[in-house]
Amino acid sequence: MRQQSTASTRSRFCDGIDRRQVLKLGSLAGLGMADVLRMQNAFAEGSNRKPAGDDINCIFLFIVGGMPHQDMWDLKPEAPAEIRGDFKPISTAVPGIQISDVIPSIAPVVDKMSILRSVTHPDSDHGRGFHIMMTGQRPGAGDFNAVKDNNHHPSIGSMVARLGKPGPLPPYICVPNFLNSAGPSFLGASYGPFTIAADPAAPEFAVRDITLPASVTSERNRRRQAALQAINQFERKVETVGKQVRDLDTFYQKAYQLMTSEQAKQAFEITRESAKTRDDYGMTSIGQCLLLSRRLVEAGCRFVSIENGHWDTHRKNTYSLRELLCPSFDQAIPAFLNDMEQRGLLEKTLVVVTTEFGRTPRINQLAGRDHWPNAFSICMAGAGLKVGQVIGSTDKQAAEVADRPITPSDVMATILKVLGIDHETVMHTPLGRPVPLADGGKPIAELFG
Repeated sequence: MRQQSTASTRSRFCDGIDRRQVLKLGSLAGLGMADVLRMQNAFAEGSNRKPAGDDINCIFLFIVGGMPHQDMWDLKPEAPAEIRGDFKPISTAVPGIQISDVIPSIAPVVDKMSILRSVTHPDSDHGRGFHIMMTGQRPGAGDFNAVKDNNHHPSIGSMVARLGKPGPLPPYICVPNFLNSAGPSFLGASYGPFTIAADPAAPEFAVRDITLPASVTSERNRRRQAALQAINQFERKVETVGKQVRDLDTFYQKAYQLMTSEQAKQAFEITRESAKTRDDYGMTSIGQCLLLSRRLVEAGCRFVSIENGHWDTHRKNTYSLRELLCPSFDQAIPAFLNDMEQRGLLEKTLVVVTTEFGRTPRINQLAGRDHWPNAFSICMAGAGLKVGQVIGSTDKQAAEVADRPITPSDVMATILKVLGIDHETVMHTPLGRPVPLADGGKPIAELFG
């Protein structure tokens, strides 16, 4: 029996684009996709884009709330009970590397990933942690928990959308929600994500802007296109206005082509997958988001960001991990990595499993762990990286980095390098202020050994 997801789809698509000009001519749908296509083109000439040499894509899985590294990736069995917790280390496919018995199905695929045990930054607030791990930059002042579109620096997905090699689908897609700090900042709305805003595990799952509304018949659409072409021809006589209308015609047509593209439809229609494949991934939010992401990069999307939430285990940490959180994670990750490898996609797709921070070494009075950014673990796989290894280490309590500190800027620089983008790129705000993308971060050399 399939387990249906109950994950929230509370977030909305945010594009920040004025649509009044489009609506005066009539639209096929909300034209969120057209907005993205139009704005991407508008900024393309000045983007200084450097095509990715190896055409690598990225799937960026963000575990929201803070993965407890000492309960999953970096166990300390010799520590006191109030530090080590209730889980035990088990062997993996790589001799000498152990992970937790709460994720046993991942153990056989550790040879496909690198575990980075020494990631560190100074912010223990969720919202600020999101921003740091999505951008590599510490945010300025303000509440980063109340507002979604809160970027003080472009997110890694927006960096890739601006500088990476384009493809047939929107270059940057968020599923199932717009993740905090996933926006484009000064790069502009054209490089924000196309947000699916629906959980692919839900029975009624559907993606906006890829099919014509039922109310728009073929004949009605033909008349709209004819009217638009007539206006276009008329306005060509006036250079300034004519360019605006010609651009509108271009992006209207691109949106229409995407809506009628079999390639796009098939990429988003997860129901085309067999029941067995869907069950292998798990009928959960994380499982189906990973499956949909595989379909999207397969069809040409450059960067997919996945939100998987509610890992904030301030109380009942053991129960939450064992019963609620890790089972779906433990099923989805190996199914995804094995499927990607079998399809020949893993070598050209960078997989990042990250989180905003770790959890405290000491278990609190509510049997939980609190926020801890001083040291935590993330994982990387695919894209020809050197895998089957652990990079960095923590002290005896998993509290502080003992060897090889890795900063969020280093993580950003690594992603950019893998995707063929110069991590030392300096971009400029509309006021001309220079902003380095990775802010001094260096690619993690051990991944390229």
